Amino acid sequence: MSKQLVPFMRRIVQIASIAVLALLPIFALTTHYKAARAIGDLPDGWRSTAIRGVDAAVGESNSRRQMVETTQGTFWSARILGYSLSDPLAGAEAIVSSRSFYVPLLWSLVVPIILSVLLGRVFCGWICPMNTLLELVDRCRRWLGLLEIRERDVRFSKGTKYLVLAVSLGFVAVSSVPFLAMIYPPAVISRELHLFVFGTGIGVGVYLILAICVFELFVSRRWWCRVICPGGGLYSLLGRFRLVRVQRNEQNCVQCGDCVTTCQFDLRPMLVAQTGMECTNCASCIQACDSDALSFAFVLPGITKQRGKGHGQKDLPAVALKVVLIALVFTVLLPSTALGHHILGLPHYSYKENYPQAPTLEYPATTGPYDVLMTSYPGRPVPGEAATIAFYIKDRNTNRPYDQPVAVRVLQTATFGDNTIVHPSTTHQAFDNQHRFTINFPEEAEFVVELTMQVEGQQEVIPFLIVVGNPTATVSVVVAIVLGLACFLVVVRAIKIKQQKRSADITILEPNEQPLITGSHVATHP
Repeated sequence: MSKQLVPFMRRIVQIASIAVLALLPIFALTTHYKAARAIGDLPDGWRSTAIRGVDAAVGESNSRRQMVETTQGTFWSARILGYSLSDPLAGAEAIVSSRSFYVPLLWSLVVPIILSVLLGRVFCGWICPMNTLLELVDRCRRWLGLLEIRERDVRFSKGTKYLVLAVSLGFVAVSSVPFLAMIYPPAVISRELHLFVFGTGIGVGVYLILAICVFELFVSRRWWCRVICPGGGLYSLLGRFRLVRVQRNEQNCVQCGDCVTTCQFDLRPMLVAQTGMECTNCASCIQACDSDALSFAFVLPGITKQRGKGHGQKDLPAVALKVVLIALVFTVLLPSTALGHHILGLPHYSYKENYPQAPTLEYPATTGPYDVLMTSYPGRPVPGEAATIAFYIKDRNTNRPYDQPVAVRVLQTATFGDNTIVHPSTTHQAFDNQHRFTINFPEEAEFVVELTMQVEGQQEVIPFLIVVGNPTATVSVVVAIVLGLACFLVVVRAIKIKQQKRSADITILEPNEQPLITGSHVATHP
């Protein structure tokens, strides 16, 4: 196989992954409006154009319609053409937080785990949208010299991500609060795209992604993927004994170091016989090697040659496995009440079923054996006008509706400080297979509707985000202004430094002056 072919294929897969990431929320929105028979009533705009485009492409074909309806979700968990796929980190978090093994969830982990065992961190290098973004950020580092900013690369231990993975799962085990989807970049990017497509605004996840990009641009190269990412740590553990890896032919190697320079994960393929479990199989080192000393090889477990000194991974896998096992022990020994594990505005896991109703706005969630769907009419409530909030709750195993009373509380979110209670907790009885109440939101802002219900003898609180009116994004505006001003000042500073350097390099001589070289000094005489 040509060494140029694999990088080209990787770029195609990365582009296709981004396309799928963008299509998933559009497919979900199209399904909602199609079921409501409201596509013709859509206001003009890019959302209506996208929805009508998907609907036109589907046409009257049942197979295409089924493809759209069964391809929804996020990069945290999704259904692609009807098959459930979940990130191994999502599966680990679900198992640890619920202290149970749900068979449909386990089936959704089969393909990702098999690919990781065979190919290692292939998700990181080929599919993950955050890795694609950070590769672009890494390319932007070369522009720092043009802006007269010294390029920094503060080094951290690659073992940190295994500690982050173990501590995170340990916290989930103790608290029963799955939170990793709130900080795991592939899930964050997916969620923010859903919020944008569904018109509910942009969340704080955008600032998290921006902060990571800025840190990698100015402080540490490929810091997140190489040092911190808990998902990358789990993929590395799964691919410790992977069968396909980069191998070095020592006879062809001329020790030029090009592969070391191009590797963004600092794996030094020039010094080792085979790349370790940190490698994403991106093939950048193979592409950079002019002597054809590097290539992909099929390696059976147990025959890997000893790694070279300084590789930094000799005892790391064993230590990582031990801390993960300790986290699993905490899962058994420290049970606690499940407080809530809903990702705002998104299906919680890939085994969520479709609902027959099609409200103006819907937020699904999953808790224990129950599927919960909150609907809001109108979809974007108007301040001072009554809005109807309804909850559809059913047991996914028996398809029976939840007939017990629930409690509902509404809070107004605050950028700084505590949230404000605008509707105290009230109890609502089930009526016609749903729990419904009416509320007047006082002003344009973001609100959280909290649903409290009994789940298998334990109290569970599930929050749902609702945007009322068109609140001004004060924080976003301030951040945009600050970033714009910072970029302007950086450019001005760079121009000033370049002018000073140019002035220092130019020696101005009078027309009749001749330079006189004496020793190591230069003098001038008329």
